[in-house]
Amino acid sequence: PIPNHIAVIMDGNGRWAKQKGAMRIFGHQNAIKAVRDVTEGCAEIGVKYLTLYAFSTENWNRPKLEVNALMQLLISTIRKETETLTKNEIKLETIGNTCDLPEKCQQELKEAMDLTKDNKRMTLILALSYSGKSEILQATKRIAEKVKNNVIQPEDITIETIGNHL
Repeated sequence: PIPNHIAVIMDGNGRWAKQKGAMRIFGHQNAIKAVRDVTEGCAEIGVKYLTLYAFSTENWNRPKLEVNALMQLLISTIRKETETLTKNEIKLETIGNTCDLPEKCQQELKEAMDLTKDNKRMTLILALSYSGKSEILQATKRIAEKVKNNVIQPEDITIETIGNHL
């Protein structure tokens, strides 16, 4: 059976490059081919959703030069790959605090998402400026707001309630 949703945590690219005696960004640049191969492979076998955990909130703590290079890599990759996404009927979406990204990144993402919004074969979800802790915090706030407005009662909060707000 083919999974409906696959999630990939993109980790170790910088360490791989350093082991090769190269700068960390070299590893990130080389990861693009792996991302392309995984995305196309998932679409070919019938996976409906592919989530790539590409840039966590903790990544903002990296050296400024590396963060800037990663943002430039994101922009250039989106520009290069949007046509391929469209041709392969892959819809692009994001999760995370994308408003934290540089304006140019936000603009490129919005344009690519608009161009691919009607694609049906697979949805590629980029987790950008994402944190599991932040996601839990946001879900908790949404539930608290519903309790405050008497939409739900505290005793009615279940694991499913939390899951529905993530």
